[in-house]
Amino acid sequence: MKYQAENAVSSFFYYMWNAWCEEECRTVFKEMHPHFWEKWSLMTDKGIFGAAERFYAELTDRYREKLVERAVSLYDGKARRKHPDDSEIKVCSDCGSTEIEIQAWVDVNTNEYHSDVDDDIWCSRCEDNVETYSKQSFLEKMQEWWKSNSTDNLEYLTGFKTSDFPSANSGQTFTEAADEWWNDKNYDEKRNIYLTNN
Repeated sequence: MKYQAENAVSSFFYYMWNAWCEEECRTVFKEMHPHFWEKWSLMTDKGIFGAAERFYAELTDRYREKLVERAVSLYDGKARRKHPDDSEIKVCSDCGSTEIEIQAWVDVNTNEYHSDVDDDIWCSRCEDNVETYSKQSFLEKMQEWWKSNSTDNLEYLTGFKTSDFPSANSGQTFTEAADEWWNDKNYDEKRNIYLTNN
């Protein structure tokens, strides 16, 4: 298989972090997989960070090539990861933070994931157990709040004054300027404004 070295490196690490498991070991090393899975387990005893490098260093060139070819066949190092749609990203329903965690059961010997607890979600920002929204839903919630603000509140939030905008239909209105100001903000900026004023 033809591949460029720099792409192979990123493919290898992405593969080892995201896909490597006993089944993948069996796919790559066939009948020799018990030996290599044991070797991998020994590498993770020192900690998961650096285990891929240690494992790779222990392999002969022949087995390194097999492992890298498998990684490159599954992950193209040149490819850009598709960013998930806002409707797929989970955030804290109270503060909109993406810094949320879920309790998971992981085998301490193999670091293999077994299951998780859907109703035990922790928000690092709120320092509490929370429910989740999609990021899209939280954006809609903030947009509804923005639209519900009075003119006085919008003046306070934006720093604009209604008196600076002509009442005639020529030029930009105060509402248009305020909406443009809000729409120019990224998610975190909107979230900070929303949380500070609620």
